[in-house]
Amino acid sequence: MPWKFNNKLIPVISVLAVLGVMFIVVKSCNNEVPQDPVMNFVPESPAPDADSPADTIKTLTANVGELISEVDALRQDHASLREERDDIEANIARQFATEFQNIRQERNLHASKPDDWQRIQDRIEEISATLETLAQDSVSEPYQVGGNNVADMGGTGTVMYPSYVWLNPLDSNISGSSFGGMHSEVNFDPVITIPTNATLIDSTVLTALIGRVPANGRVQDPMPFKVLTGDVNLAANGATIEGIEGMMWSGWAVGDWTLSCVSGYVDSVTFVFADGTIHSIESTQNSGDSSQALGWISDPYGNSCIPGERKSNASSYLLQQSLLNTSMAASDTAAALETTQSLSPAGTIQSLVTGDASRYLLGNTLVGGLQSTSDWLTRRADQEFDAVLLPAGHKVAIHVEQELQINYDREGRKLNHDQDN
Repeated sequence: MPWKFNNKLIPVISVLAVLGVMFIVVKSCNNEVPQDPVMNFVPESPAPDADSPADTIKTLTANVGELISEVDALRQDHASLREERDDIEANIARQFATEFQNIRQERNLHASKPDDWQRIQDRIEEISATLETLAQDSVSEPYQVGGNNVADMGGTGTVMYPSYVWLNPLDSNISGSSFGGMHSEVNFDPVITIPTNATLIDSTVLTALIGRVPANGRVQDPMPFKVLTGDVNLAANGATIEGIEGMMWSGWAVGDWTLSCVSGYVDSVTFVFADGTIHSIESTQNSGDSSQALGWISDPYGNSCIPGERKSNASSYLLQQSLLNTSMAASDTAAALETTQSLSPAGTIQSLVTGDASRYLLGNTLVGGLQSTSDWLTRRADQEFDAVLLPAGHKVAIHVEQELQINYDREGRKLNHDQDN
């Protein structure tokens, strides 16, 4: 009877349904919220400006291609430099070989020639022996000046003998000759000696002393000056030097900015005799080197650095330069305010004009003009110098550092040769 089986199954299904409802109710009463482990790692979208993997690969590819191009260019340059080096080495080797061959040929040529120097020495000895023989003959039978055996060739110091003619050297200071027993005579007559450490007091500065202040430890183009010797000139031990009043000295000056004084060094002096004969003494040193100067000057009280007045335009130059730099900075800032700077993908900074273009142009124009003015002022300042000034007419003393020998030259230059004629 099948219907009876179906009636027994219904209660079982009912019980299972009740149990299912109760399980659902119990689960719904639980306060814990189930967590989905997948939601713990929710993916986030990339930033809008970030490069995608494809963009990154393209950038790297471009950079690698550029690097490869640069490496190829460097390789080509290296190869060309190596070729140039090889050519230079070859040229130097050829030049050395040529020079060496020339030197060897010259040496062989000299070795093949006879000893000319020895022949010259033998000839000199022969002539010397002949001259000694003639000198001995002239002592036993001296020739008289003005006789038949001696002739003066026009007053030029030329003496003619029966078989020889003696000529004085062009640079000789001897008016006569000792050859043939004749008496020699020197054109220079010593007159005055100014010894070392002599002090020429009561001298006067004829020109202003302008002492340029040294730059980088040296004086560029020192200023010259002149000093006139006075009548009080002390040698040593109370002895004075007479007859040198009015000597003219010339030298150069150096300024000291810290002490506000000027130092002077003399390197030449001129003395004129009563008949107008001129005698000058000059130092062999160059202007600006005090180690070989003839002497130096001081004030009457012995100060080697004579106080003077400072002369400089540093204050005006610094003020002008400061104003120009301030104006350039303001103009540059005004132009920069009209721009925007950004970083490019290649890593460089780009500046774009995003503001008023006329203001940007005006600022850059002002910067260029002010920079040109500043460069001009800088070049002009390089030609200027600081100095210490001592006006002319001051009394000074000249301190002699080298012995000065004043000689009278009978054949020397004079102020006026008409009176001799």
